[in-house]
Amino acid sequence: MEITKASGAQEAFSEHKLCNSLSAAGAPQDLVDETCRAVTEKLTPGSTTTHIWREALRYLAKKNLPVAARYNMRYAIIALGPAGFLFEQYVETLLQAMGYETKRNQMIPGKCVPHEVDVTGEKGGECFLLEVKLHHEFGIKVATDVVMYADARHEDIERAGRPCTMWVFTNTKFTENAIQYAKCRNLKLTGWRYPKEGGLESLIAEYALYPVTVLPSVDRFAREQFARANMMLAQDIAPYTAGMLLKEFGISEKRGVKIVREAQEIISPQKAS
Repeated sequence: MEITKASGAQEAFSEHKLCNSLSAAGAPQDLVDETCRAVTEKLTPGSTTTHIWREALRYLAKKNLPVAARYNMRYAIIALGPAGFLFEQYVETLLQAMGYETKRNQMIPGKCVPHEVDVTGEKGGECFLLEVKLHHEFGIKVATDVVMYADARHEDIERAGRPCTMWVFTNTKFTENAIQYAKCRNLKLTGWRYPKEGGLESLIAEYALYPVTVLPSVDRFAREQFARANMMLAQDIAPYTAGMLLKEFGISEKRGVKIVREAQEIISPQKAS
């Protein structure tokens, strides 16, 4: 049957593709088969990829919360913006976990004009300038013009005497031409499933830096409270009790119990009760 992609294009539904996405989220094979079957049985012609994702996520959340969190990651990253967090802030936190010394929103002089750089990072004597791009729709890919613009800024900064590597960091995918241009110009790219080893989703799982927006019980009110307190990660919430969330943020104890349990289970499944 035909389904509608995030870009609006039509394509034939592929159960194999759905199953592969579940496997990529770390679901064991029996859960992959079970979820694929449950979702496929409910599909109707014209279903959207978003609807398919929601059905799969709803099923996974009942069976295996850590897998559900990983499967929900792309939407959770997008939700950081409306929740009051900056994607640049999240990327900086991720780089720090990777051992980089970072600064955010730096004004760096170029040969011709000064440039505001989203994030700078230094590690092992190397300097990196990060151009951070958050897209709110999955169908939008980072194209060649974005990478070329970053390259031009890098060139101007380098001509002013600061040799660094330009690094374009995004929550979505890159076009093939953008990748080809970056390789030609020796630019570093990180996005969704790019590079194959070390894409955004892999880095998040490796360092367990799950945003609070992956937690099913974190509603809009809770997100706003956490944003005000700069609590961006699930690991920031894990040490709390429901009573502490009630006292400090006004989150009901019933919801707080769920939030804390989910945070603990996602960042340390083997220790969760």
